[in-house]
Amino acid sequence: MTELSALIARALDDMCEYQERFTRDPGHAQVSLAGVPHALVPTHVVASDLPRELVEILGAELAPAVMYRFGRLIGLSHAAAFFADRKIGMTEPQYRVLTGPFHFAWAGYGDVQLLLWEPKLDEDFLVLWESDNSFSAREALNDGHRSRACHLQAGYAAGWASEATGLPIDVQEIACRAEGVSYCRFAMAHRDRVSLWMRDPRLHRPTKQYKVMPASMPRAASV
Repeated sequence: MTELSALIARALDDMCEYQERFTRDPGHAQVSLAGVPHALVPTHVVASDLPRELVEILGAELAPAVMYRFGRLIGLSHAAAFFADRKIGMTEPQYRVLTGPFHFAWAGYGDVQLLLWEPKLDEDFLVLWESDNSFSAREALNDGHRSRACHLQAGYAAGWASEATGLPIDVQEIACRAEGVSYCRFAMAHRDRVSLWMRDPRLHRPTKQYKVMPASMPRAASV
């Protein structure tokens, strides 16, 4: 087993144990994950209704940035709570980054397949990943929209990775299922280098040309 494979196996077990502590107490109107209060929100509201309201209020240019910031705040919060609960310190930065995709899936944002894994703790940090079931892309397709939609997912990943590494990580969506392709692809990089990385041809190859490493929860068998 490779080092990355071993980390993925560990992350799978760690996240399963953590997510088992999901509780509901309707008598106190509270839903909690490992003691952290949450509120359930329909994906259609977050993926379609809220962005549409933001466009009306702020305009088409600012609305995606607000959704990105919203996702980033959620990712930061989820990551900080998970690391504190599981006592995963800054001595394990790669593992801290790698646990993000598993929480991403448990939280309902989408799955993750790693294409490039170069999480260096400096400006050369780079992770390229894809998802074929982002809820934002799914809702956009259902509504007949054909534009990039996963601003929330990009922000969430940026927040988690920033909390994991202490670096200012940004995430850009390179392709989106809502545009008609078969996957959503994201580049995760240091804020000062992300624009430069976007011009790197390594980020734009067909999926079959990468050594794909699933970093997601196993899917239930179809009935």
